[in-house]
Amino acid sequence: MVGYTNRYGEVFTFTKQEDGNVLWEGNFGIVREGPDFLDPSGGPFIKKGQMLSHMLYGDEMNVIVEGFEKIETGYLIKCKEHEYDLNDMSHLADTKIIGGIINTIEK
Repeated sequence: MVGYTNRYGEVFTFTKQEDGNVLWEGNFGIVREGPDFLDPSGGPFIKKGQMLSHMLYGDEMNVIVEGFEKIETGYLIKCKEHEYDLNDMSHLADTKIIGGIINTIEK
């Protein structure tokens, strides 16, 4: 379980479920809802496609939001696992550094 305190001091809890989804509980008195986001008064704003670990710190929230389902105690955030390879270094281009300037064209 991960806790989140919004700008009004209200605490929300996020609990990862066995199926990979996340149970979001707290005070949802006033909520702005859209087809791809939820925004309770005071935050947190959560949108479809967002990685929860960017807002909630901890490895267990390394999931991507796919949707929301309203339940009695809050919302069930439908999630999918973020797939990544820790050994993938393909984002590091062959570079040559000249005087602090990175040249990615010259080989």
